[in-house]
Amino acid sequence: MTQNNSEPGSNASTDSVQDPFAHSRMSFGDHLDELRNYLIRALLGVVLAAILSFSIGKYILEIVCNPLLTVQYANGLQPSLMVLSPMGGFVAYLKISFLSGLIIAMPWMIYQFWSFIQSGLHTHEKRFVRTLAPSSLALFVIGVLFLYYIVLPIVLQFFITFNAGFDLPDLQPSRFEQMVLPEHADTPPVGDITTSTTMSALAEDPPSPKPGDWWINTTTRRLMFKTTTDIFSVPLQLGARDAPMKSQFALDSYISFVLTLALAFGIAFETPIAVFFLAWSGIVPVETMKKGRRYVLLAMVVLSAMLTPPDVVSQLLLAGPMYLLFETGLLVSKLTLRR
Repeated sequence: MTQNNSEPGSNASTDSVQDPFAHSRMSFGDHLDELRNYLIRALLGVVLAAILSFSIGKYILEIVCNPLLTVQYANGLQPSLMVLSPMGGFVAYLKISFLSGLIIAMPWMIYQFWSFIQSGLHTHEKRFVRTLAPSSLALFVIGVLFLYYIVLPIVLQFFITFNAGFDLPDLQPSRFEQMVLPEHADTPPVGDITTSTTMSALAEDPPSPKPGDWWINTTTRRLMFKTTTDIFSVPLQLGARDAPMKSQFALDSYISFVLTLALAFGIAFETPIAVFFLAWSGIVPVETMKKGRRYVLLAMVVLSAMLTPPDVVSQLLLAGPMYLLFETGLLVSKLTLRR
């Protein structure tokens, strides 16, 4: 009886020595509760960021639309966005508020993710997370800025130039069309037209125009005319004739295009963090990732096609930096783990 009573005690003391973290271990249910708390905090951050974005939605809209309007103006087009439905402007305002809130809250969501990961690590492992968390936030911001200042002008310039490449077809009717279509009435020749009215080309509108004055604003590319009460204007376009395909974009579609790309680039720029975390944790060694470069490149091309709109330019501009960031993550992992 004495031996039987002493054996369980000796086994319990042995287990406590072998597993010094037994007193701090959490059950699966406790992990789920903790995960739920972090998810609630992340969602609250999204809600607060969306409310903030809704209060300053007009300023965000100006920032988002500025690259398109700039590229349109540089290509001789009238800077404008079209609203295609009565509620289009309001729906676009709500969409940009929510998506902007999601992007603004993404650093907070990344912080909550790393906080959840850190809660399950040992003391000597938490210092890596304290380094990875701010790096993740910085890379997300860099990805969004990279899209806004570099990728977006390139993509918009490509599409506007591509659309402008279409020319008018031959408008001379065929023999069959001549029998079906009405005859073209020849316009009688017009003699020389002389006018004593002069028109000025100004960089900005005159401060106090008089009724009957008209001028061309070279900055806004508009023909201006002053009446006794108002100023009327007509948009002007570079070139001798109108292009058959004008690059006029709908407000709702453009907002979805830009903010979806911003979220995709912000997440894609987390590639070095993912590579380093996989190598540091031992889930995928560095040598294994080096051997699988071709598969990683293929996966990045597929992932960029899923994250970006269906155009080749956006996909290449996302897949290229992602692969460079993958190689950067491999280099940093190799140097850090060796040290």
